[in-house]
Amino acid sequence: KIIQPNAVGMKLRLPESDQWPSEVFLKQVLATDYVGARSDFGDLRRTLLYARTELRFYRDVLPVMKKKGFHAAPACYYAHYDFDGWIEEEEHATTPADISVDKDALPNPLEKGGWLILECISTDTHVQESPLSIDQAKQCLKTAAELHASAWEDRELLDKASRELSRAAFNLQMRNPKEISGIEGAWDNFCSSFEDELKAKGLWTEKILNLGKRIKAVAEYVSKECTPTPNDRYATVIHGDYKAMNVMMGIDPATTPTILIDMASASCGLGMSDVAMHIHHAVNPEDLDNGGEESLVEFYIQTLQDLGYDYPDDVAQRHYKLSVLDYARFFMGRMWKSATPETMAPKKDNKNIANINRSVPSAMRFVKVVDRYLSEIEVAAN
Repeated sequence: KIIQPNAVGMKLRLPESDQWPSEVFLKQVLATDYVGARSDFGDLRRTLLYARTELRFYRDVLPVMKKKGFHAAPACYYAHYDFDGWIEEEEHATTPADISVDKDALPNPLEKGGWLILECISTDTHVQESPLSIDQAKQCLKTAAELHASAWEDRELLDKASRELSRAAFNLQMRNPKEISGIEGAWDNFCSSFEDELKAKGLWTEKILNLGKRIKAVAEYVSKECTPTPNDRYATVIHGDYKAMNVMMGIDPATTPTILIDMASASCGLGMSDVAMHIHHAVNPEDLDNGGEESLVEFYIQTLQDLGYDYPDDVAQRHYKLSVLDYARFFMGRMWKSATPETMAPKKDNKNIANINRSVPSAMRFVKVVDRYLSEIEVAAN
């Protein structure tokens, strides 16, 4: 049994039969588990919307992508939800969380929930790992490219995804407005806590100290550039939370396909949003230095091009830098607002936490990269 912030998952062993597999994975979200556990209705609503997105992805979007050759997802045997009265069927995932709700009129939560029954992926054949080597990251990025290729500029499918799914987990429209309004103070706290580390890396400069203000100034521009409509060039279906632990890598990549899990943030977006998050979430700084980061981005671009999709290098590189800044805005406003070297230390072996939130060297390298990319994007934003 796996208890996550927004869902509960468990392996079920079934009676032997030639009509069904011996094991399946059940993922469920019961409204009763979260009523009272969430500080406000907005938080509860987001939990239910994430669950609905994943259920809709498996029910409505994945079957279309499979017909176009994408198979790096577990088989889905059952997908059903009933959140009527808590969230409306036509309500979009990016509807503001502070919408007016008559809480007394909400239906009985005992009757509300979502259930997803999936193929059980064996740890005998697959592994989840973090941090990743360059070769492992390429394995994950190859699968990301295959995901993106199966919906690349497919307007009909992307229109469905845009209506039914969500936004990337770190997309500005999905975040609490307090994150962006408080980002300058959050960054000041970070600089104060990491003063010695920043100085040691030559990062105690005026530009770096003003990074929170600079990111805030371009946040709307960057988010808009990273949020294509279904009719825009280069739009595709993205995973939206492409951390290493959401990728089950085949132990033998030559014979066992990689499988993607946790599609609760799947959406219409730029594929580079997945690439940017994955690289800085999962790969050690020493592997990203000396051209390592660039080689991963180039590998992803080349994989897409080899699959027959037009993604010019200059456009792709710009999308990557924008996506890094979009991810940085989320991290600075949400994850780093109370970070210190002391809070990172206990997390160092937690594979589910981003490298840049459990490794001081990773964090320092990310700051340097963000400053460099931001200096380029500020010109266009202005």
